[in-house]
Amino acid sequence: MDTTRKLSPASLLLLGTTMAAAQANETDTNTDDAAVIDEVIVRSSPLQSSIREIVLGTTVLGRDEIIRELDSTIGQTLASQPGVSSTFFGPGASRPIIRGLGADRIRMLSNDISTFDVSTASGDHLVATEMATAEQVEILRGAATLRYGQNAVGGVVNVFDNRIPRSRPENGFELDVNASHSTVDDGDSIGGSANVSVTDNVVFHISGNDRDANEYEIPGFASEEAEEEGVEGIVENSQSEATSGTAGLSWLGEQGYLGFSVGLQEGRYGLPGGKKKEEEEGEEDPLAEEEEEEEGPINIDFEQVRFDLDGEYNFDDGLVKLAKFRFGLADYEHTEFAGDEPETSYDNEEWELRAEAFLNSSDYGRGAITGIVGLTIGDREFAAEGEESFIPRNDQFRLGVFGLGQYSFDSYIFEASARIDRQENETDNLAFEGTSFSDTQTTFSAAFTGIYEMSEGTSVGINLARSERAPTPEELFSNGFHAATSAVEIGDVNLDTEVANSVELSFKTTTGAFGFGANVYFIDYNDFIFQSPTGDLFEEGEPFPADEGLPVFAFQQADAELYGFELEADYLAVDSADFRLSFDGQFDLARGETTESTTFGGIDNVRDDFTPLGSNAATVAAGNLPFFPPTRFLGGVNIDYKPWNSSLRLEVQHAGDQDRVGVAPEGSEVELPGTIPTDSYTFVNVYLSVQVPGAENVTLSLRGRNLTDEFARSSTSFLTEAAPLPGRDLRFGVNVRF
Repeated sequence: MDTTRKLSPASLLLLGTTMAAAQANETDTNTDDAAVIDEVIVRSSPLQSSIREIVLGTTVLGRDEIIRELDSTIGQTLASQPGVSSTFFGPGASRPIIRGLGADRIRMLSNDISTFDVSTASGDHLVATEMATAEQVEILRGAATLRYGQNAVGGVVNVFDNRIPRSRPENGFELDVNASHSTVDDGDSIGGSANVSVTDNVVFHISGNDRDANEYEIPGFASEEAEEEGVEGIVENSQSEATSGTAGLSWLGEQGYLGFSVGLQEGRYGLPGGKKKEEEEGEEDPLAEEEEEEEGPINIDFEQVRFDLDGEYNFDDGLVKLAKFRFGLADYEHTEFAGDEPETSYDNEEWELRAEAFLNSSDYGRGAITGIVGLTIGDREFAAEGEESFIPRNDQFRLGVFGLGQYSFDSYIFEASARIDRQENETDNLAFEGTSFSDTQTTFSAAFTGIYEMSEGTSVGINLARSERAPTPEELFSNGFHAATSAVEIGDVNLDTEVANSVELSFKTTTGAFGFGANVYFIDYNDFIFQSPTGDLFEEGEPFPADEGLPVFAFQQADAELYGFELEADYLAVDSADFRLSFDGQFDLARGETTESTTFGGIDNVRDDFTPLGSNAATVAAGNLPFFPPTRFLGGVNIDYKPWNSSLRLEVQHAGDQDRVGVAPEGSEVELPGTIPTDSYTFVNVYLSVQVPGAENVTLSLRGRNLTDEFARSSTSFLTEAAPLPGRDLRFGVNVRF
């Protein structure tokens, strides 16, 4: 049995594996499986609780599940999890969306601290983490997110790897190597990691991955433009390549450890549908045709150098049980090319420190009380240079303190948490005119969670939260043409702090071979910040032909409501000496809408070229928020043959029509991203893994996605009309572990 398949207590504690564990308690053959499940710890949980103790807002993927779902980006790798979708900006850059929320509201972490990239600035920027060498991925919602900052209001995705070893490898050596080939893009990937005990107290780690893929195939034309040009069956400029490597060293003692690592990521990927700004009308250039041939489509070249320092110390007795810190420093560089010509470069220098103290449990009244206190400090220096930079250089400083207390007695668990953050955003180049501007805001967030175990295996929970989030530099300072999105993006320095009041209810039960779970949530936003089309086509100054003006998107604020649910169920039909047969299903829905109209106009930070956009008001009526996922269903059948240690999974994944799209401004005559309805689609998937006879350390796998070659577009992507989802894909893989 794959005990790390999908541990999903947010909607159903342990989903199918719990049923297998329940059956395991009745048979001698499966007791080891049950023991493994009990040992799964949610490392992102403030109190590092066992998965059995968590009811609200957590999904955990182990190494086996990561390998099975592995894609070129973290967004696509996690896109089939309950409540999770993807921005899908092609195979090079896709960020997770949780319950319709993305960008700065979803905190992307690597081993508890930032990934140090610029993926919140735009969907075309990748998340600088490597899933191929990840050991565990955790998706959090609810009270636990306050540990990670005010910008984790929508959720947290925490990727854990072993770049800094925290324990000694068995027999002094561990190795995990995975290689695969995919047919949809003729892609190859190979990567692995190893831990070696140098001495009794020193452990060395090394890991790396290399991935190379061509343009991916689709069953039809990617866009109207592709159809006019006769380009069928592929998405042009969707190739990608990436290489990463990490080395780490840890000193391990009886009371804790101290470790250091250095990592490098670099690569290049294409952006489907990206446009190059045209020459101004009337400007004659004798080399125009030659330049047009040389410039070509937009590609992004990226590189990140990262340093990490981690430490933990166990006091055992006294007030503090465990103290730990995480420190990271990285330099991320990102250059956008038009063909071979560099156009715009981004540089992000960032560091973050997290320090936490876990308190020992003490008796109080009928139960026990424990908790955690901590602080986070971070600084980011961002600069963009080039004719198509749309965000001026800026600095951001963050300081936060937080605490969480837990009180448990009998069948009840109560948690209360609070966080105070101070964030300063400043620039000396507002509107790219050399004007200084500084914005400092203090935010307060708090949450309360209650869990009641009605009976063994059945629990209900409630989470109440009030979260404040200050606007980001991208929301404040954006001001210009963005080639990757083929749009003009405008920020607003007058944006206020947004406030979210939320409630989430959870129910889970496991009875014999059957399990069921449900999460239902509602979020009421005051001054929700969102990016919406204004209806304008930028033509002033004639940098674009009048009939090809680019749409203008502006950050605006309006009261909003978000609501939805996730349901999961699992049934273990057969568990004999040789076979195990189980069924599982999940269903999720997410809705978001503004409850008042907004007017764009009179923005202070509009530079001269865009003055007409600031003086002419454009009204966007209340209605659906853009880029929300459709209603989705996923059902699977799992067959395990124990003598061969093999498993087969057949899966049907359905996404409904999405006609609840963003509201186009009055008078808009063109289709704009986020306002385009998408049709339903159904993918048929299969996954087969077989352990090689006589070689227990080697596993062969075959994964088939979209086997019926269905044509599909994503409603959550800015490239809905330019980059359909991939067609039929077969991926062959081999995994070796020692």
